[in-house]
Amino acid sequence: MRGVRGSIANPAPDTMFYGGNTACVELRTESGVTIFFDAGTGLREAGESLPESGECHIVISHGHMDHMFGLWFFRPIHSPKWITHLYLPKWLENLPDFLYQCAFFPVPFKELKGDVRVHLIEAGKTFEISEPENNEPVVIEPFSMCHPGDCLGYRVRTDGALFVYSGDHEILDDDDARASAAAFLAGADIAVVDATYGRADYHPGWGHSRWEDWVEVAKVATVRNLVLSHHDPVRPDQELDKLDQKFAELDNGDGLRIYVAREGMRFIPKGPIPFTRNGSDWLLVFLEKLSQYRDENSILDRILAKAREITHADAGTIYLREGNELVFAYTHNDSLFSADSAHKHVYVNIRIPISEKSIAGYVASTGKPLNIPNIRNLPPGVPYSFNDSFDRSSGYFTHSMLVLPFFDKAGAISGVLQLINSLNPQTRRPCPFTMSMIYNVRLLAREAAGILERSAVERQGIYGILRMAAVHDPSETGPHAERVGAIVAELYQCWAERAGHTPDDIRYEKGHVRLASMLHDIGKVGISDIILKKPAKLTDEEFGIMRGHTELGASIMAADPGKIAEYACQISKHHHQKWNGSGYAGSTDEGKLSGEDIPLAARITAIADVLDALVSPRCYKKPWTIQEAMAQLNKEAGEHFDPSLVALLPEIMDIVASIYNRFPDAEGK
Repeated sequence: MRGVRGSIANPAPDTMFYGGNTACVELRTESGVTIFFDAGTGLREAGESLPESGECHIVISHGHMDHMFGLWFFRPIHSPKWITHLYLPKWLENLPDFLYQCAFFPVPFKELKGDVRVHLIEAGKTFEISEPENNEPVVIEPFSMCHPGDCLGYRVRTDGALFVYSGDHEILDDDDARASAAAFLAGADIAVVDATYGRADYHPGWGHSRWEDWVEVAKVATVRNLVLSHHDPVRPDQELDKLDQKFAELDNGDGLRIYVAREGMRFIPKGPIPFTRNGSDWLLVFLEKLSQYRDENSILDRILAKAREITHADAGTIYLREGNELVFAYTHNDSLFSADSAHKHVYVNIRIPISEKSIAGYVASTGKPLNIPNIRNLPPGVPYSFNDSFDRSSGYFTHSMLVLPFFDKAGAISGVLQLINSLNPQTRRPCPFTMSMIYNVRLLAREAAGILERSAVERQGIYGILRMAAVHDPSETGPHAERVGAIVAELYQCWAERAGHTPDDIRYEKGHVRLASMLHDIGKVGISDIILKKPAKLTDEEFGIMRGHTELGASIMAADPGKIAEYACQISKHHHQKWNGSGYAGSTDEGKLSGEDIPLAARITAIADVLDALVSPRCYKKPWTIQEAMAQLNKEAGEHFDPSLVALLPEIMDIVASIYNRFPDAEGK
């Protein structure tokens, strides 16, 4: 859908979501034929998304200006590299010249640089559209519609499907009119119709229909997908939201499906329709849900998923800024792995200098977005180049790319969002990102950046606490806490998947558990350096004092509200419990637990903490190998550790290796 308004374009604040452009629908066949039905103001943007040369077809329903005015702003008719076929109802033969003569446009139609070929059509006379390289023609049957000044509607057969476009049409209040409309729609896979009015605001004789009439007729005509378009220019997004929600509630997956037309909507005639119903408040709803997450990885995952939904992107990556570098933070790639397994790739340690040499670096250094239709054909003279090493190593093929900057509240670059290969829903082939996609993703990036910034502040607060703890206990470093948190998060996800938790619930809980587990030894800030740094074995009295760090950590975290503090309190108090009940939760034997009475988050953290302690170098020991550490954990399964959790460790060991690569100890540690 390129334009969905009727009568006059209305790009106002309360019409921006569904769109303010007038009538224009783009149809693309599997063989690549491009046809536009009507030339309203939506045709202008459609022209901007086309390549530098080619051939296209514009089929006009009638001569009213809301269906014609975009023609003169359609880029191909001004380019000698394009052939544009213009199909006009016979009574509009003189329309292009007439508009110039009446001073509606300053340039005579015949002086345009493009190769424009006019074809005259009539109701009842079927015609075909074909291009030399295509074997099967598109067959179009014009119908006379009910509209002042006359109008043609079209039944279009191509690729084994039937598309119907009504143009402007009024279904009159009589049985013959309804029967005629039903015959026109009969068997349509997709029908785009003029639903300017509802019964509450209907203007008889103005040439436009009520949406209720189309719904009733479509049910009789066995239409699969009915798209209500040509919205009254003053009908606001909120009113259309209510209408679309009504149809969503009626949609049970069988028979007729009804949609309120929105600019940028794409449909596939056969098979499932890759379309998500979002209201005009989609961004507010998304941000409200996003604000519930605390972990940076979960936030990045949701931002990337929403950006890909908006743009039909096959893949995407988010980089975050650290100093003069962009650091790989999160990625999706439907061609190589599922979105639910994307977490396995977040610990890749890739860094890109912020300079104009790379595409992401250029966006970060200039703050300017890039929309690249074909990455293999960059404009001459640009400073950046495409690094195809990933494509060569993985077999992936990058074609189109949209790269946008994130800004913090001070206006500085905080990261870069890179989207790859906007897929045509019908052919699943990469195509350029459209202007409406760019607008919506920029809006998303602008608003989501604030939540990312809040997450970074929260994480910096945790780092501050860890630095304070490291003053007393040098083993409690930032990398140690990061590794423990990451291992806890991945082991929790593995457990939760097997427990049947939903992906959304897993993302939510996983982020909280990750951050909370990083604070597992926060209670050590209250333990004397004499004990923490004692080079010899602790006495029984000293060990009793040391054990008190669990109680102290729990009391510190209990003072704070929220899910992270709740988990951190559990973990601090219970991460030294043992499965067989011989562990501790304080300086005395009071509060000992065993088995599943030990909170899950504490059981997981106990495994991650010991694993990292074993494989990390310490002043009193050499690092163990992963194999040696795993053997020790297996040996203590059922005694120290939850055996069912230890049994899951092999499933995440490939991720654990990446975690150690991503968060190495500082040199000298």
